[in-house]
This record gives sequence, C-alpha cells and structure tokens, in this order.
Amino acid sequence: MPLSDANDYLNGEQIKHSNLSRFIIGIGQPIGLITMLLGLLVLVGYAFNLEYLYRPIVNGPATNPLTATIVVLVALSIEMSNRVISKKMPVLLGLVATVLCTLYIVEGASGIPFTTTLVPFQSIVDRDLLLGKSNSVGVNTAFMLLLLALSHLSYIFKFPLISQLLSFTALCFPLISITGYAYGLTAFYGSMSLLSTTLGVLLCIGTLAVTADKGGLRALLSPYIGGKIARIQILLGYFVPLLIGYMVIRSLVNSSQNSIFGIYVVSICWFIALLVVVSAIMQEKVDSKRREMEQMLHHSAMTDELTQLPNRRFFMEVAAQKLEEDRELVAPLTSWLLMIDIDHFKKVNDTAGHEMGDKILIEFARILNKFVREEDLICRLGGEEFSLYLSEMTKEEASIVADSIRRAVEEIVVPNYTEKHGHITTSIGCAHTSDKEGVDHALRLADSALYLSKSSGRNRVTFS
Repeated sequence: MPLSDANDYLNGEQIKHSNLSRFIIGIGQPIGLITMLLGLLVLVGYAFNLEYLYRPIVNGPATNPLTATIVVLVALSIEMSNRVISKKMPVLLGLVATVLCTLYIVEGASGIPFTTTLVPFQSIVDRDLLLGKSNSVGVNTAFMLLLLALSHLSYIFKFPLISQLLSFTALCFPLISITGYAYGLTAFYGSMSLLSTTLGVLLCIGTLAVTADKGGLRALLSPYIGGKIARIQILLGYFVPLLIGYMVIRSLVNSSQNSIFGIYVVSICWFIALLVVVSAIMQEKVDSKRREMEQMLHHSAMTDELTQLPNRRFFMEVAAQKLEEDRELVAPLTSWLLMIDIDHFKKVNDTAGHEMGDKILIEFARILNKFVREEDLICRLGGEEFSLYLSEMTKEEASIVADSIRRAVEEIVVPNYTEKHGHITTSIGCAHTSDKEGVDHALRLADSALYLSKSSGRNRVTFS
C-alpha cells in the first residue's frame, strides 16, 4: 500500500459519504422522469377527453393543462440535467417554464390574458368553467411552479444552496394542500387538485434530491449522529402534529375554528422543520471539526512522523487483515514479508550527525515507496528498520523486487554525505507468509534472514 493509499485508508472516516445521501441524489432524475410521465398522462386525458386523468376527484379541482405543461418542462429539465446529451436543453426548458409561470402570475394581477393562446386544450378548460367546474391554475400552484423552475435553474448554474431554499419554500404549497385535503379544509387547497399536489411534491423532491450533497440537506442526510437525530426530529415534528391536528379537528364543529387550527398546525410543522434543519447544519459543522481532529489524531497514531510512512502499529493491523483474507481463499495467495535495514546506520549518525541521519532515512523511505504497489504494505518499524509486505508474488518475483531495492539504495546520492562517506547500502531478509502462525511469526523469520544477510557481509538479500 503506497503512502497516498495509506493516507486514504486513514482518512476513511473523514471522507465517508452517506449511503442515504447517495441514494437520494440517485433518485433525483428518476423522479423527474416519473413526474414528466404523469404530467404527460394529464395532457393525454385532455387529448382523449378522459376527465379522470386530470380530475382525480369527481367534481373536484382539475389539473389545468398549463400546470401539466410546466410540470413536464421542469421534470424533463431535472431528468436531463446531469446527462451529456445536451447542456443547453435543461436551461432552455427551465427558462420556458419560468416565463410561463411569470406570465400567468402577471395575467392574474393585470387581468390581461397572456396565457390563453399558449395553453393547450383551452377549449376544454373553457367548457369546464362554463359548467361551473374548477379548472384553473391557482395562484399557489403558479408560485409553486415558478419557485421550482427557478430552483432548478439555480442548480444548473451552480447555486445549490439557493436551489434548496427555493425548493424548500415551494414544498410549503403542496403540503398545505395535503393538510387541506386531510382536514377537509377547502380554503387550504383551493383550485390545486390532488393530482397537482402530488406532482408538486414529486417535483420538490426531485429538485431537492439533486442537491442532497450540499448545505442543509447534506447535514440532514449525514451518516453521523447529528443527521440521524435531525431525521428523526423532522419526521416526528411534522407527522405527529399533523396526526394530532387531524384527530382534534374532527371534534371541532365551527369551520372558522377549523381554519385557524389548520393554519396553526401547518405553522408549527414548518417551524419545527426549519428549526431542525438549522440545528442539523450547526451540529454537522461542530461534528465535522470533531471528526477532523479525530482523523488527525488517528493519522498521527498510525504514521511515522519523520518519513510519513505508516508505522509499526498500522503495519501489524493491516498485514494481519491481509493474512486472514488470504487464508480464507480456496487457494491461498503467495505473499512475502521483507525486513530491510540500513547498513552501519549508527556510523552515519556518529560521523555525520543525527540531522544527516534523518535526511538519509527520508531518502531511503522515498526509494522504498517506489517499489510498493497498491496491494502491498510498507512501514518504518523503528530506527533504521523498515518492512514490506508483498502480496501475490512468486519467490522469483519477490527476489527481483528485493534486489531492485538493494541496487536502488546503492545509487542514492545524499548531498554533503555521499561524496564524503560513500554510498549507503541495505541488507534485506525475506520470509514466506503463507502457512505461518501470524505476522509476528513471519517478522521473526524475516528478521532471522536479515541477520544472515548482515553476518554474510551486508548489502545482500537472504530468504529464510
């Protein structure tokens, strides 16, 4: 395991991503696709005069074709947003949806019919209105769709926090409508049909999902304690008051009291939701700093300060895991443990000083790290002793690696030392790790082989 991979191993807790967050991000585009298909189904209902497709409750509010059109545009933009097919198309779709919503809102304020010529199936809408049926884009629906269109445009233009804020605000409208349908409060849902409410919820979830790795949602979906607490709080904070409100309101007779109570419940629910999200953000920041400090301490405990190689503790833990994994295989893999020692290192410190000795150790570690693959391990055991764990190698291959290290060390040039005292050399002992009692046993065998290398004249490789 090279130094960079060892650092990634040690940093695992810090860089870990929430599985829930990845799941939420992953469902953003599928939700966009589902919502688009539902919006098209509404338009199919108008095209073939199938009223139940755009008016789910008999004589209840209908989903206006303009609403369905804008839903299709926004949903298609969400579905296409991260695809390489076209970068401009999602922007264009979002802009068209924004313009349509804006025109309708201006039309409602000014009385000038901007959208009647743009709305498909306007004749069916006019017929429904003449029959006294509800079939118009309510102000709440128009504002919801406008906020969602702007939210997705903000996401496309790399403003995820603004996108979240707009989507979260837009979510108020369909949830108020749901509360109205649940409590039987007509004023709460007005001309927003149950189908429009459902489409609005899906669009809100879709626009929020694509930004799940940023800001408040990141804190809410965090795999750590702050995120877990926040998710429980937000579920209880919304559904418990909603359930209690439903039971209580059924006992009230006066309709004005019903409306006041409904507004109270919705306000409490959203206050709790906002409070939890803000709390989650603050707790996540504190918890992030704590995790960072823990990771730094962990890194320090597992890393040699001078060479920045993994230390003996790290080596023993990971090598033991590798040995255990090898033993579980039907055909155990061949692996080798190398003990490597700088020859006459005490003489280096005595003649050139400890500062020069440290420079040689750093250069020696750099050379060793060149011969380590991703599946291998390297560490500084202590002093001038180093160790390598070579995975999946024959004896011949391990011998080539060991001798290559020995020759590379001979070629090290250390300024202000080599020219005065000559090149440094290394002795290496190798032991086969398979069928051994453990890492400690393999190290002892490699150490015995290292002793033979030194007693045979140094600057050589010996196998046990």
